[in-house]
Amino acid sequence: MDVLSVETVLGLTGLIILVGLAGELVFKRTGIPSVLFLMGFGVLLGPVLHLADPTMVMELAPYLGTLALLVILFDGGINLHIMKVVNETPLALLFSLTVFSLTIVSVMGFYIWWMQGEWLHGLLLGTILGGTAAAIIIPVSSKMKSLRDSAKVLLSLDSAISEVFVVVIALALMSTMREASGSGSIIREIFHAFWDAFMLAVLAGALWARLLAWLEGQALSYMLTMAAILVLYYVAEVIGANGAITILLFGLVLGNMEFLVGRLARPIRVLIGYELDQAKFVLDEFLKRINEELSFLVRTFFYVLLGLMLDFSTLTTSIALTSLGLFVIVVLVRWIVTELLGRASNAWTAGERFVVAAMFPRGVATAVMAFLPVATGIPGTELFPMYALTVIVMGVVGMTILLTIHQRSKGGSQSEPVAAPFLS
Repeated sequence: MDVLSVETVLGLTGLIILVGLAGELVFKRTGIPSVLFLMGFGVLLGPVLHLADPTMVMELAPYLGTLALLVILFDGGINLHIMKVVNETPLALLFSLTVFSLTIVSVMGFYIWWMQGEWLHGLLLGTILGGTAAAIIIPVSSKMKSLRDSAKVLLSLDSAISEVFVVVIALALMSTMREASGSGSIIREIFHAFWDAFMLAVLAGALWARLLAWLEGQALSYMLTMAAILVLYYVAEVIGANGAITILLFGLVLGNMEFLVGRLARPIRVLIGYELDQAKFVLDEFLKRINEELSFLVRTFFYVLLGLMLDFSTLTTSIALTSLGLFVIVVLVRWIVTELLGRASNAWTAGERFVVAAMFPRGVATAVMAFLPVATGIPGTELFPMYALTVIVMGVVGMTILLTIHQRSKGGSQSEPVAAPFLS
């Protein structure tokens, strides 16, 4: 394959952005997520036209995928109201834990029975496929008028929590497979990852809200915040916290600082400062708007990247059947838990249960974590990336079909304008 010229790369970059914008317009009018068009465009550029080598593209996946995850989680955090999070967290945590646990157990059983593989490899594959995609679910659910705010918050928290589970538990399992450490170490790693993330995000959010108040809406405040996100992610990972949940909580603290400080004791309020109305203005009018633009940009390129990585030459009948079986497990587990928990708690209407159950796409965390076992030299995991990418594609297509059916059953479009903020 010839090396692309600079002008060709720049032209393709512009074309990708245009496809992303066209996909958003189509979503606004029809409810079909733009993810489908972007991945299809990636397939056209890669496997069809061979303008990019999948093996070279895979090297970029962890970097662009992680960046997309951070920007989207931060975007979701700054647009969540703290009381909605507090009210919905118990149900979201119960829902995420139940779906995630049952998915892991079911995938592990299928892997042992169908693939005759080792149970620890099945446990790792189940963990990789256990979490949903915040990068897909947050933008799609936030624009659906058929969902109440409580259901939108739950879907946002569920996708964020489950992706954290994927990253933390998969890394702990890979460490166990390499070092033969016990299950107790996995539990300790998970606890410290969440607790350290919470403490770090609260401290960083309070300090950064104070800094934004000093800046008073200057043009560079978002660039500084973007730099803070990247540095904070690095610090979180270095100290053993989970970077993804740290960034989500960091955005949550920033977006709700005035609300939080108004309910804190006077000594803490004096320590932080009183200029929070200015910080709130910066977050609402400037930082949120630019972050929404950047969120669109990074997720656009990431979905095209996923399409580029699909190498159909390696898709055998056995891999296709295995991937189909894994996808069926993922869908059935989520559907059963949604129906049982939704009816038991009476938290969602029948239409909301349908949408919550249909939000099963896998994305950034699944794609990134599927490549790590192979990259770190764990034998028997060579096919994990192909399983993951195939399930990701089927998940996006399946969700698109189900949401289209849901919208048409409602007798019209259920989407809000593209520029509508997440969960405001």
